[in-house]
Amino acid sequence: MPDAMAPTDQFFTLVVHSPQRADRLREILEFHGIKVELADFPAGQCGSAPMAKEVRIPFASLELGLKILESGQMASAPAMVMKMTGMSNILLIPVDFSPASLLAVKIGFSIAQKFNCEPVVLHSYIVPTFPSEPYDDEIDGTGEMVIAEEVQEGEDVYKICSRQLAKFKAQIEKAQKEGTVPDIHFSTSLIEGIPEQVIEEYCRQNKPVMVVMATRGINKKESDLIGSVTAEVIDSCRVPVFTVPEECHLSALEKIKNIIIFCTLTPIDIVNVRALMRIFDYPAAKVWLLPASERPLDSTFRSLDDLANAFSQSYPTAEFAAAELGKGKFEASMKAFLASHDVQLIIVPNKKSSAFSRFFRPTLAHKILFEKDIPLLVLPV
Repeated sequence: MPDAMAPTDQFFTLVVHSPQRADRLREILEFHGIKVELADFPAGQCGSAPMAKEVRIPFASLELGLKILESGQMASAPAMVMKMTGMSNILLIPVDFSPASLLAVKIGFSIAQKFNCEPVVLHSYIVPTFPSEPYDDEIDGTGEMVIAEEVQEGEDVYKICSRQLAKFKAQIEKAQKEGTVPDIHFSTSLIEGIPEQVIEEYCRQNKPVMVVMATRGINKKESDLIGSVTAEVIDSCRVPVFTVPEECHLSALEKIKNIIIFCTLTPIDIVNVRALMRIFDYPAAKVWLLPASERPLDSTFRSLDDLANAFSQSYPTAEFAAAELGKGKFEASMKAFLASHDVQLIIVPNKKSSAFSRFFRPTLAHKILFEKDIPLLVLPV
């Protein structure tokens, strides 16, 4: 322990970590304005190569540094959390073989790597049917008409989709070798059925830790407003759903620095923020709190400011603040806020609803899904 009378600018060792974890902690500490020095910590004698790093900070930053350190280390490991909540060791990634699907794979594999779980790349098919759009040439090299002709010639749809899935798997493995997709073990699954029903049943039976899906860009979403597979999955699956718009340029979770989370001012918010911190490994990010409704809420907490202060005490790795929206209509103010704060992720609590209610009274998650090209994490409540 450092001396109580030590100069405030004197550096001391806060913790010893592996190089990777030490660098991650350095990033979080620096996000909070703490100066950090990393020093080699030899594992053995006689000049052996360093196997760990000392994370050194000024004595004046001791209190904040310890809070940040403890907030991450005292939390349950993801594997333990999964066992306690009954989740399996699976992260589900439904795909349609499009370039957007490969983007979902990149993000999904990154999350799976953090949770130490296995990604399952799932494709569903219907007999008889044909794709609404041609598959990308890079993946299948054929196109819609060739598939249609093969089916008309009597070739089994299952065999065609099996070839498509095998080619997509090979594309993932190539990306893993090139270093653009995390090199972790994964499996594939091909199931007959309507996509949203297949995904819902898979989640019911296997309880994956999360579903990661690609979505269309804004310019293509209007035609999908009714009957969207992603919208159906959001409402039917009782697991977190992470959506990745095809226009999104996010390459890794570590790139997310500005987050919005919609709050109900009830204990649900505590559960959702805890999930956020665990999923994103206690990020060094700015987290803006917004009300989930324009109407007054039946609140447990007095205000968003109170909630932000409570979260700042519990999770000092991030910076929490109540978002200040301008005057006027909520949707217009929200749009202006997103544009001015470079928001890279929106987190929304979502209750299960029917297709009928979605059409006449769409949920907040649906509005954001169809109107924004920003990654969306939907947490079931």
